[in-house]
Amino acid sequence: MKIKCVISNLFDVLFDLLLLNGVTKLYLMVKGRYISPRIDKVRGLIAVDRIKHKGIDLRIHGQVYISAINNLVIGDYVRIGKGAYLSCEGGLSIGDNSQLSRNVLIYTSSHDIHSSAIPYDKKYVYKPVLIGNSVWIGMNVTITPGTVIGDGAVIGMGTVVSGEVPKGAIVVGAKQRIIDYRDMDDFHTKKLNQKYFGLLFPES
Repeated sequence: MKIKCVISNLFDVLFDLLLLNGVTKLYLMVKGRYISPRIDKVRGLIAVDRIKHKGIDLRIHGQVYISAINNLVIGDYVRIGKGAYLSCEGGLSIGDNSQLSRNVLIYTSSHDIHSSAIPYDKKYVYKPVLIGNSVWIGMNVTITPGTVIGDGAVIGMGTVVSGEVPKGAIVVGAKQRIIDYRDMDDFHTKKLNQKYFGLLFPES
């Protein structure tokens, strides 16, 4: 009798799991095909509405993060993909017909390594980013403060961009390079005196 109960309960559990699995699959299919695209569209429309300095027919395809939004200027017919992160404190300008793919990261400010603490303090250095007309920026591209990208340039997927990109240039890759060195005497002095960011600014 006990064995029959165990078998019966086992079948009930298996049936519930199979039913739940089917329901879950159906939910995920409906969500992926019908619900999520509509949510992305609404989030994009909300983001477009928040941007004051924009041209005609700006489209944002999903949720994006934009800080200091009043420092953002966008031209006509621009498209911005889902997951973009636009830090506009230093000023960001995007020209007409430029296309930004998913997860593009643009920074217009950075910490100052020549500061009162190590590795940095709470002060920022601001440098505007200027993106020309009809620029194509691929998925997962990172653009650093002070970058200027000329008209018609193409930035390949995953590229880290800094400095000036000429008009029409096709840029790919993210190989690191040494551009300068810290003042290590100053660094060691601050280290000895425990001028640590975490100690000086514990609320950060």
